[in-house]
Formats: sequence, C-alpha cells, structure tokens
Amino acid sequence: MSTGEQRPIEATLERLEAIADKLEDPALDLDEAVRLYEEGLSLYEETAKRLDAADLRITLLAEALAKQAERSKDT
Repeated sequence: MSTGEQRPIEATLERLEAIADKLEDPALDLDEAVRLYEEGLSLYEETAKRLDAADLRITLLAEALAKQAERSKDT
C-alpha cells in the first residue's frame, strides 16, 4: 500500500480481529505480542479517526439537508 493510501475499513477491522485472536494465544512470544499490540493500537487510532471524520461528514450533511428542507418549506 502506498503512502497516503488507506486500506478499506473492513480490512482494518479484520486485521484488528486477527491481532486480538493472536494476542489470546498463551504461547505467543513476548516480543511478537508487543509488536502485535503496537500494530493494533496504530490500527485502532487510524480507525477511530476515520470513523470520527465520517461521523462529522454525516452530521454536516444532515444539517445542510435540514436547512435546505427548512428553506424549501418557507417558500
């Protein structure tokens, strides 16, 4: 994946699930567990930011639509 290109959110969530599954393995090497944990935190932060941005976009679109509907009702 090139710089600036994001994987689909579904793929990110699948990777997070896979990481969580691996971290539950009691035989997992400590260094690998720490690496996976760091990767999981990074993916979580990326996903949270993307979801927050999507939520903001939806809120702004809903507000714009409500304003447009109100203007149409007044005319």
